This record gives sequence, C-alpha cells and structure tokens, in this order.
Amino acid sequence: MSENIVLEAAVRDVVGKHVRHYRRQGQIPATVYGPDFSPMNLFVGEVELRQALVQAAGTHLIELHLDQEVIPTLARDVQRHPIRGDLLHVDFYRVAMDRLIRTEVPVLLVGESPAVARKEAIAIQHLNSIEIETLPGNLLPNIEVDMSQLDSVGEQILVGDLKLPSSIRIITSFDEVVVKLDYAEGVAEIEDTPAVSAEPEVLTAKKEGEGD
Repeated sequence: MSENIVLEAAVRDVVGKHVRHYRRQGQIPATVYGPDFSPMNLFVGEVELRQALVQAAGTHLIELHLDQEVIPTLARDVQRHPIRGDLLHVDFYRVAMDRLIRTEVPVLLVGESPAVARKEAIAIQHLNSIEIETLPGNLLPNIEVDMSQLDSVGEQILVGDLKLPSSIRIITSFDEVVVKLDYAEGVAEIEDTPAVSAEPEVLTAKKEGEGD
C-alpha cells in the first residue's frame, strides 16, 4: 500500500494571465476534479509541489489539505514551461476510496540473474509499466520482478507470472513479456540501436495557457 503524501492547498479565485503574479511568488495554480465532484481551482506551494510530484510518481495518493477538508487525489496532468521546465499548472484527479481505478504502475527489476552474472546473457526489459485495477488505498509504488529466477538464455518472465496481492487485478495482457534473457553478444547491436522508451506518460503536459 502506498504511503499518502500531504500537500497544503488554498482556494484560487484568479484565473488566466492573473495567475502569473502568484507563480512569481511561488504559488502554482492547480485544479482538482473527479467523478461526482465539482472541479475546484487551487493554489499549492511550488517547493512542496515539486517534492510531492517526485514522491508520488503517478502512483502514490496525494492528500490535498484544504482548510478542514482532506481530498485524496492522484496527480494526473502537469504543465511545465517548454524551455525552463518551471511548473505552470497541475491537475489532480480526486479518487473515491471505495471505487476501483485503473492506472499504470512502474516495473522494477530486482535481484540478479545468474546467467547475467556469469556474462552469458543480458536482460532485456520489454515492459516498463503494467496497467492494474484496484482501490486507491491498495496502490503499489512499483511492481518488483525477481531476476534471480532467470538462469539461461531464452528464459523470460511474462505478465502472467507476476504474483500480486489479490486486491489488485492486472489489466495488461498476461502474454506480454516483461523481461527476457538474450545472448550477451547482442549487447553491441542493442546499444547501437536508438532507444525507444516504452514507458507511458502518466503526467502529460498541456499547452501553455491551458488549465489556468
């Protein structure tokens, strides 16, 4: 279960170009929305927001504390300056703790394959994340995949081989390969091939000026 992250928030009455003055003071405009919930415009502190986004990584709950109200959310959309990378706006999705949600959870390879240790093979990771369905309170920060069980070239771990708590349902096809061992001679060829990230973009950017 993920550890919740607390982020103080304040109601925001200003919109559009008027928020620039507040950004310069370290207050980032945000919006929280969700099912059966009227969208709210908020301000959150820039320093605290940066820390929360790093900790959350899209799979941890962020509790927005608004006066006496606590709103459980997931960071869903982050707008940054295209050059400087400054935070401009954030959308938070309010979750209902008793309703199932679907989200992508990062895959984390742990342990070492004996074949890789012997330099007989290399490990090729095919999936960087897996889609799951669960209650918000049961979200995992990542899904660990034990590499120590792979001992020879050609061995692989499929999504269907993963052991997760019964409270979590895997949506990704069970036939998908998570990681596979290949011949070590293929290292040079693989390194010369341009890398294409398979990691889904959980936090997407908006065009500047949208979402204020």
